[in-house]
Amino acid sequence: MNPGSSLHRELSIDASQVSLGDDSALTLTLSTSSRDKSLVEWLGQSGIIDLNFDHLGDSRTAESHEFVYKVANGQLLLDPESEATRNRPASRSANRGAFRAKPLYGELELVTGVIPLTGQQMVELTWHVRTWDQLGTFAIAGEIINGGRPRPTKPISKDTAGETVEGNDGTNPASSTPTSGGSSSAFSSYDFGPLKLRVQEQDVNTPVRVSLSEAKREETYDQTLWGLIRRRSINFSQYRAFIDDVLCNANSLNNARFTSYNAGRPLPFSRSASYAMLKNATEFFLMQEAGLALTPEDFDGNGGRNGNLNVQPPDHLGNLDERRRLGGPAFSLGTLRDEYLEELEKQEGKALPYFKIIREKLSEVKLKTSNDLFGGDICYGILKSKLQAPPLMELIWSYWHEEGGLVQTMNALSLRFQNVRRPGPGPDPLANMAIDPLRPLNNIIWGYIEDERNRLTMNRRNLEYQYEYGFGLIGRGVQNIAVAENRTFFLRSFHSLLRAATEFYQQANFTTVIPDGFPILNHLREVHLTLAEGAHNQYGDLPWTARAEMLTQQWILARPEVREFLGGRIMVPYTEPWMDRVDNMKSLQGWNPTNITHFRDLGAFGEQLLLSIRYGSWNSPTVGATNAANWAHYWREEIQRYIHAYKAVTGIDLATDLGDIRQNAPDNEERYLQPAQLIERQNAIQQGQLRRNRQLNGPLAPRRPMVPPVPRRRTLNE
Repeated sequence: MNPGSSLHRELSIDASQVSLGDDSALTLTLSTSSRDKSLVEWLGQSGIIDLNFDHLGDSRTAESHEFVYKVANGQLLLDPESEATRNRPASRSANRGAFRAKPLYGELELVTGVIPLTGQQMVELTWHVRTWDQLGTFAIAGEIINGGRPRPTKPISKDTAGETVEGNDGTNPASSTPTSGGSSSAFSSYDFGPLKLRVQEQDVNTPVRVSLSEAKREETYDQTLWGLIRRRSINFSQYRAFIDDVLCNANSLNNARFTSYNAGRPLPFSRSASYAMLKNATEFFLMQEAGLALTPEDFDGNGGRNGNLNVQPPDHLGNLDERRRLGGPAFSLGTLRDEYLEELEKQEGKALPYFKIIREKLSEVKLKTSNDLFGGDICYGILKSKLQAPPLMELIWSYWHEEGGLVQTMNALSLRFQNVRRPGPGPDPLANMAIDPLRPLNNIIWGYIEDERNRLTMNRRNLEYQYEYGFGLIGRGVQNIAVAENRTFFLRSFHSLLRAATEFYQQANFTTVIPDGFPILNHLREVHLTLAEGAHNQYGDLPWTARAEMLTQQWILARPEVREFLGGRIMVPYTEPWMDRVDNMKSLQGWNPTNITHFRDLGAFGEQLLLSIRYGSWNSPTVGATNAANWAHYWREEIQRYIHAYKAVTGIDLATDLGDIRQNAPDNEERYLQPAQLIERQNAIQQGQLRRNRQLNGPLAPRRPMVPPVPRRRTLNE
């Protein structure tokens, strides 16, 4: 640094002593203390910054790097490409020929190429020296030349101490020399440095840091399907926002779309306009959100949407959550989608590999678009939208919400609305329910009750639960109907898959082990085939109808009018606003005391897991252990949360090792029992604990009338 000059120059380095093969960072700091002359005026309109590297241990000429700069719009613009002059000794002897000396370092890289100067009194320029290749001591210096082309590079002269000889004022004595080519314009030169750097051998005694990381994952194309499933699953928060926008905001875009959709639809019965709008808006929402959206051109030849208004998938590029799940860099959803989807025969568009197999089995049947449903020539065929955009819904979502008490809560409100008293002695828990006719909810509940004849019954849902998954409901209202088909082995194969995933995660936690995905692949194939067997008859239509009905029930329970008489725990962080109403109803009625959050997690995460298995091409010979391992990594959070929620609801830990000697053999088989049986047993245990607590705390607490709980279920042997 030259304190006598108005332009201060200081050259620094991150370390004055490095090892062979290390990198260094050079920083040139330019500052001015004079306010009457700025950095822009000192640097001029253009010039050159020259960096010299001199090896003090040999006679080679210093290596020079010249960086051209310009000053424009208040910014210093540096050309990252330098004009390097590497002068080497010409030869050792005449008869042995010339040779090139070994370079001092690998590369000199400019880091700061554009630097703002306006209003700045200090700026920093940084270079990275990559890989020092020569041992010894180096002198690093340079100069700033503005106003024209520099004179020929002049080697740095060294005194006995190895220091550079400068003028008394810190400037080059030839700063007033005219530029080459006869131009009369003068240039100015400001030198900086030198500094010394020592490059030495690596110390063999220095401890070497060793770290182990997770094995690198190999990318597979089916990852795009999992991302679409996570983002296209039905979300109550989005549904509630849509319904509120339709019913409460007449000027919204959603209201305009729904009005066009709902035009001309007659009321199902008298005085039911509010409920009819809610029901039709729910159907309209599912038409937009429930399909596996691919690309617009995949729906029909004209790029139409065919009833699915949300065909643009989310962009995963740069999504941190997706990067964490996939264990790699950001990816383009469009690229993966194009690679994963397979072209159908006869240029019919693209579909999932699983549906391509099904399409080939029905190759003689023509595809038809929605336009063919109205006046078309094709009266027999496959609807293209169902082949290429299947609904992302699983009936297991409805099963767990029904087990959690959603439907029973709405039934209790409907009966009390009709002035039906609950059976049993004691006061009615819903005695304070009085919804005045001025509230919109009054007419909505009226229409909900009148529409009961058009809703699915509990027995229809229960029969479909057994057809698709092999388990059903247990309760006083469930009829004992003989089923024609039962998916008996689904529960065993699915829970075995979850247990295999737990073992996979235990292996993945050890960085010295590469987990094997082949056991997971075998279980995925078993579950995939079992689900495919149940994808017939009512599959598709019944889950859709059940979801629409339960979404409507959730929206009604989430209304503030229900909280006024039913109450709820405000400080409990429920993820959805209807959940505290259900838990409070269960507490009033003496039903299952398990928190509704666990049932909601079982429904939401179970649906996503089964969709990724159902629509994945797991039985294809091209799908291997790498795909299965990626599936386990991607869905790790959902799998572990499903296992925890299942334990909270049934008392069975699916992550327990089957070979654990602390577990009896009959206990190991309990994980394959019907969930309803396990819930019934867990409920009995919890109710017994509550009774014992009341007995222990009875004398200390004020006496209150006890309302005996009415059993919601019947025993298994009834």
